[in-house]
Amino acid sequence: MEYMFRREPKEVPKVNTKNRKICTKIPVPESLEIIERSIKYEPWSMNNQLYAVWDKAIDYQVFDKWGNVWIDFSSGIFVTNSGHGNEDMVEALRKMIDKPLLNSYYYYLEERSLLSEQLVKMTPKNLDMAFLLTTGSETTECALKLCRIRGMKKSPRKVVMLSFLGAFHGKTLGAQTMAGKPSSWEWIGTKDPNIYHLPCPTNAFESMDQIYDEECGRKVFNEHIEKMKADGIDFDTIAGAILEPYQGWAALFYPIGYIKALREFLTVHDALFVSDEVQAGFGRTGKMFGYEYYGIDVDIICCGKAVSGALPLSAVLANHEILDVDGSLNSTHGGSPLPVASALANLKYLEQENLVEKAKQKEKIVREKFNELKERFPDRVVSIHGFGLAFAAVVCKPNSNELDVELVDRVIERAFEKGLMSIRTMTGTIKIGPPLTIPNDALIEGMDIIIESMEEVVNESN
Repeated sequence: MEYMFRREPKEVPKVNTKNRKICTKIPVPESLEIIERSIKYEPWSMNNQLYAVWDKAIDYQVFDKWGNVWIDFSSGIFVTNSGHGNEDMVEALRKMIDKPLLNSYYYYLEERSLLSEQLVKMTPKNLDMAFLLTTGSETTECALKLCRIRGMKKSPRKVVMLSFLGAFHGKTLGAQTMAGKPSSWEWIGTKDPNIYHLPCPTNAFESMDQIYDEECGRKVFNEHIEKMKADGIDFDTIAGAILEPYQGWAALFYPIGYIKALREFLTVHDALFVSDEVQAGFGRTGKMFGYEYYGIDVDIICCGKAVSGALPLSAVLANHEILDVDGSLNSTHGGSPLPVASALANLKYLEQENLVEKAKQKEKIVREKFNELKERFPDRVVSIHGFGLAFAAVVCKPNSNELDVELVDRVIERAFEKGLMSIRTMTGTIKIGPPLTIPNDALIEGMDIIIESMEEVVNESN
């Protein structure tokens, strides 16, 4: 059974620091009417998060109507890299509303042309075109389409797409088929036989040091090549491969040697390499794009979430030979005025404030604090994974490799009561992803709350 966060208001210790404030029962009694309305009229899938009713969010803090303030370690699930309510973005939105211009279909729009130009300037030189959409799932669907269009021009059989078990690429049909979670395939019925899942080459229960052993990574790739052969995959039918720079549920990066070998393999077989940067992109990992950790180039980049920093907008980045191939590559709301205005201001702010570099600097704080958590609970925290401000601690039941989903839920619930807004992975990992703008003192304070909450919950369970 899935753990249910407590909905009955509870007296909790009052908190009042520079970065957070808890001054009511939690959940707030007056908020229950709103919560119950959502539970009545929305599916349960929209009601399994912490019981906070957001009223406003500024930079790294979330506020409710009743005086409570949380340090946010979620960034709206890695959207608000430039901080919640970024004033540059708000001002850009005000200007667009005041025109007014709220919709433009895909007729010409100055701001859209400027955003596409800005995106191309921020990407490697081999990518010279941007296609704007609305959601991350649309971008991965588009990447699948682009790989197959190109492949089929070379041979009608060149349609196979490689992806990884454990990865996540979205919730639409093609995106979820490429995603490597068998439990999410049940509704699909007949699966696409031309989407092949490679095993995840990273062991979540081992140290992150494994990714640096290049020789070992190449050896694992060769083993997976043999498995593909045994499964009857004709390498010349491969149109492309899609990779998340890290698997989000546990911030799992891949062995560098493995990814280099995969890039070489795809080049030999004239197939495209797609990096799904929807979660990793725009500084989250301490690099502009997460795939840069592997020292390779890619052919297509899928962007979402942090590209606009607030509103629904996504982008596919590629060169014109790959992207400018099909008249159906347009979208009713892709590149809509308000998201475009937000995104353009967001990307300029990201550059001006050096947020990519700042995320890399803050990595040291997170790593040290998570290592402290691991030292305190060596029988519970089995490994730490991540770069920049994308990290996760893998939490298991004592003396086993069974992920302890309920313990993690209880920890983030306790942290919530203390003024920390966390990400619920529902997989047994404590995952963090604060805005890249978060001050060091708030980052340290939030990590200390996690350690304190873990201490309390583990002691209560013993």
